[in-house]
Amino acid sequence: MNEDLNVVIDLLVDDLLGQFGEEHGRRFAQLKERGAGAKLKTVRIFDVAENSILVNIDKYDQPKTLFKDGRGQRKRCDYVLLTILNNQKYMIFIEMKSTSAPDNEIQRQFKGAECIMDYCNAALNRFHDQDNLLDSFQKRFVVFYKPRSIPKRTSRFQCLSRLNDSPERAYKYASPHNPTLACLV
Repeated sequence: MNEDLNVVIDLLVDDLLGQFGEEHGRRFAQLKERGAGAKLKTVRIFDVAENSILVNIDKYDQPKTLFKDGRGQRKRCDYVLLTILNNQKYMIFIEMKSTSAPDNEIQRQFKGAECIMDYCNAALNRFHDQDNLLDSFQKRFVVFYKPRSIPKRTSRFQCLSRLNDSPERAYKYASPHNPTLACLV
């Protein structure tokens, strides 16, 4: 990936940076749900690029002294993955759900996270001399969820068949299957 993305790491506090690992020669991003009652605890996204950045955007406390609550402006999704696949840069917004949630609630979480990434882009522009660095990333939106039951069908997973480029068209992925990056973009 672009070496300039090191400035994103320099911008964010270390506690927000997520974990990566390797299994059988395949690099993965490790997603973990912090909630005590969460049924979907972990998801691994396989085949991520070496210089990817995983931001645990839900880890920091949302400032309640800046925005009023009500329209979702204080919400955000769990993770944002900055990565590359086939020479294309992607910013993947990820929400993990243990139970079903209304689509409009999930959309607000994605939109709140988009605002945070827009702010990061502005900070990179103004304080790190990086003109619209994050604008070169295509946005994707993915919801991992724990199904009520796992159907007794083939476990072969079909890759995404439609574009998930907005919060309203987020791709809903039944976990416990651990996807490859190519199936999410």
